[in-house]
Amino acid sequence: MSEPRLLFTAPHSFLPMTGALFAGFDPVFLEAWTVDTLPLSDGFEFWVPNPGQHFVIDSDVLARFPALVAISTPSTGTNHIDRATCMKHGVSVYSLLDDRRTLEDISASAEFTFLHVLNALRRIDVAIGAVRAGEWRDDEDRFRGRELQGRRVGLVGIGRIGTRLARYFGAFGCAVSAYDPHRDCPEGVRPIPSLEELFEASDVLVVCCSLTEETAGMIGARLMSALPEGAIFVNTARGEVLREDEVVRLLQDRRDLVLAVDVISGEVDGSFSESPFFVAAPSGTALVTPHIAGATTESQSKAAQAAIGLLRRHHLA
Repeated sequence: MSEPRLLFTAPHSFLPMTGALFAGFDPVFLEAWTVDTLPLSDGFEFWVPNPGQHFVIDSDVLARFPALVAISTPSTGTNHIDRATCMKHGVSVYSLLDDRRTLEDISASAEFTFLHVLNALRRIDVAIGAVRAGEWRDDEDRFRGRELQGRRVGLVGIGRIGTRLARYFGAFGCAVSAYDPHRDCPEGVRPIPSLEELFEASDVLVVCCSLTEETAGMIGARLMSALPEGAIFVNTARGEVLREDEVVRLLQDRRDLVLAVDVISGEVDGSFSESPFFVAAPSGTALVTPHIAGATTESQSKAAQAAIGLLRRHHLA
């Protein structure tokens, strides 16, 4: 019996292409970011897609792979997959949420979120840019930042990433609070009953919740305007959690705020280049990175192993 064909379109240059990782499959590797880079084939039964791709796996995409039986994304988010359409076509969909053991061992996103907070306080990016421009502490006011110790940190979501962040911030001497209507706060984290109260009480506000029907468009100008003077706002969840137009308009009046985001609305359909963060945000108020919180060799290797393991389990079931 021949091995089932596996299409692997996620980043893979750092993965071992042979050995136990792909045992039991006949893998084909292609780093696809757009629909036109996908192959046309009736031979693929399993697919590990790129979670950063600029298209949604819908009926038109599925039509390229009539033999497909299961998709496993090496990410927790699945907004790049039309799950209802996949179900209609008899294609099973898995994510890292289906392998909690591996997921709990991945720390990259929490670490990167913490890095965004530290940079927003100290603006290391500004200092590095100044040195590259030939400057050396010529204007110390530009480089003077603030300490993390003693800050009031608010977490929107106290799941896997939020819980890790609570430990990080606690170790740095912060007072940590969280809003999450679906989970209890761990020891040392003060539960806050409403988003409004959390924003009002946070010098650093971090969004690390999942994108759901409940959280989509959850944060706009009203909540953002409740942040204290000089507050830092970080979003490493999904861009669609914010009403970006409102948030960027607020920045015109609240130049004291600093936003740091690793996610932008419209990533999955390619429209993110038109984000107001790029075209309308006042200079220096929005620090944007290209959705790389999870982009470490360790985390992506673990995620790939989990994704393939879920497909192997499906195949052998």
